[in-house]
Amino acid sequence: MIRYPFDEQQVRTEIAAIDPNWAQKAAERTRKFLELGRYDEASSIWSTVKPVYMRLQHYKCIYCERQFEDEEVGTIEHDLEHFRPKGAVDVWPDPQRHTFHYDFPTGSASAAGYYWLAYDLLNYCAACKVCNSIYKLNWFPIAAQRLAAPSDIGQLQAEQALLCYPLGNLDDDPEDLISFSATTAIPVHTSGRKHQRAKAIIDFFGLNTRQQLHIQRAQFICLFGYAFEKRHKGEADARDLALLAQIRSPELPHSACLRAFARTWDEKPALAKEIFAQCKAFISSRLHS
Repeated sequence: MIRYPFDEQQVRTEIAAIDPNWAQKAAERTRKFLELGRYDEASSIWSTVKPVYMRLQHYKCIYCERQFEDEEVGTIEHDLEHFRPKGAVDVWPDPQRHTFHYDFPTGSASAAGYYWLAYDLLNYCAACKVCNSIYKLNWFPIAAQRLAAPSDIGQLQAEQALLCYPLGNLDDDPEDLISFSATTAIPVHTSGRKHQRAKAIIDFFGLNTRQQLHIQRAQFICLFGYAFEKRHKGEADARDLALLAQIRSPELPHSACLRAFARTWDEKPALAKEIFAQCKAFISSRLHS
């Protein structure tokens, strides 16, 4: 998970290019929800804006950083995700589905949820169907008291959400919460609120239990590992250096993992070599299994 710049005016401009009346329709629906005190509509219009968020995130899932097709054919692979659920919020962890146990609070249920944010542009992101439909569902864990409408996005920081919103600067930088040791997501901090958030996010989205995520991270580590190794030996050519120059590009799948790998090369090259060797062996074993 990485942070993406969010220019709200630019987002509104791009949405208006798709549907000039979308903002007005969204405002009218929001007024209705506020009058009712709940989310209630026969059909929604938020899928209209999905391509805008897909482009903003370089066609990657906001949570697991898997990459998909562009908006021409890839909208079916993404959901426009409500960061805070528009309807009822269930208790997480769910004792019927999860085995996580924490020594910090994760919040109570809410029958109404965050209905007033159903059409708030700062409550949207594009998520893969696995993250959204299997892991996210109607859960939104928080460490403090759940607030009620009409709290705006800024005021909702007081809830101390355990999940992190990666668009713009309203929330922590995800890379100040979660790093990687090889292909394994780990908390950056060893204690405190940021440690709690990292632990919850890793568990919440199954970042260390989904085998395909480990495979894809290992593949990209291998792709860049050869260039890092040659640079370390003083043998890197122009193509290697051009590849390494892309390491911080937000367009790369699994950017956070790759950036952590790059830091390891800079700070602990012996460990980086070991990680590179482990990833090569892992991928080789998958190819021959």
